[in-house]
Amino acid sequence: MGNFFKDLIKSVFRDIFKLFIAFAMGTGASGIVCWYYNFPLGFSILGGIVVLGLALALVSDSTFS
Repeated sequence: MGNFFKDLIKSVFRDIFKLFIAFAMGTGASGIVCWYYNFPLGFSILGGIVVLGLALALVSDSTFS
């Protein structure tokens, strides 16, 4: 029983880490684009949210897949 919870927590943290990395990469890439085109850097958060949404849509096992 202990191995089940250990594996469950390990897989949850692994998935959260992957999603955090996707968000950080999306925010960083859109930050570079905003900086290059002289847009406010606050818009770079939107890029991170879009990438996070795409990652969640591709990873999820919903009924639409």
